[in-house]
Amino acid sequence: MLYDIVKWLHVCSGMIWFTGLLLQCLLLLAAQQKIQASPAIQILRFWEKLLSIPGLLLVWATGLYLAMAGDWYQTHWLMVKASLVFILSGLHGIFAANIRRYYDLGTVPVLVMPVFITGFFFLAAGIVFMVIVRPF
Repeated sequence: MLYDIVKWLHVCSGMIWFTGLLLQCLLLLAAQQKIQASPAIQILRFWEKLLSIPGLLLVWATGLYLAMAGDWYQTHWLMVKASLVFILSGLHGIFAANIRRYYDLGTVPVLVMPVFITGFFFLAAGIVFMVIVRPF
């Protein structure tokens, strides 16, 4: 029963984290268009702060529990999934740093955002694929 509850919490926190990452993408695209004063952008920034970090921490905590409880920590698909989640966590850090830099210093992000945003979608799809198919 506990395993099922933690699994449900892991999936929900993953969706919350992905939503936070999508909000980060929207904020960075707005920053490139130099849209800062809009009330909608301020609301997005508030929700991004509220969703992203707790979702990320909960994904990692529940994921580690599920790997140990399910005795999956030696399987290859989980290693690939964990690597993708690790890379996505780094991408989250890049997004958050650029958002903070833009709103604190007014500096427009110099990163090629479409590449990172496309990478986010491919990483998310890879994680979901590893969980559902478990190819190896």
